Amino acid sequence: MKLALLIVLALVSSAAADDDKPDVVHMTFAERGDLLTVSMPAFTKLFDNAAYDALDDGPASTVVIRIAIVPDGGGNPVAGMLTQRQASYEPWDEIFYINIDCPGQLCRKLKEKRKADALKRITAMDALPVALLRFIPYDQHFVLVMQVELNPVSNETLAEVRRWLSQGTGGGLDRGGAFFGSFVSVFVNPKIPAADRVLRFQSQPFFRQRP
Repeated sequence: MKLALLIVLALVSSAAADDDKPDVVHMTFAERGDLLTVSMPAFTKLFDNAAYDALDDGPASTVVIRIAIVPDGGGNPVAGMLTQRQASYEPWDEIFYINIDCPGQLCRKLKEKRKADALKRITAMDALPVALLRFIPYDQHFVLVMQVELNPVSNETLAEVRRWLSQGTGGGLDRGGAFFGSFVSVFVNPKIPAADRVLRFQSQPFFRQRP
């Protein structure tokens, strides 16, 4: 596990110049109660034309979002989370049914009439809780790294997602055992095709200012 951790940290800190380098996007961080939240524009480009057409003409579309927060310049991940969103279309009712699952929270069940609104629901990042504030020290710079996957194709991957969602750890990333090793492994092996499409993002450096 130590070797896997060293590899993922090297990947994040060196930002190797290849096709899998994360896109740097501006993210807005805010403190709400004891949680750190993040907002960013919806990553609708995860869906190409065929995937967008399949939203109302095919099986349910599943989006998995994996997030880790690491010190800017390298170091151990301090927090992380995973969420899964799913959209399915009911032609008789002409309604999109949307489920949003996060660890430690009840599944949110939503409805949308328009396909464009359903797409935004499953790709939006609007004040998403990503960490407990106690894991984010003051005055230290961090970056958020994120991987989003459309329709994971591996049964093993889907089983892992269900297991992670059942952990109930909310904002804090378990720092030991198989859970931690599995979590960081998704950043270690960026070239392994695990879904119909995979995108990676990285935030600008951010820090918590002392009150």
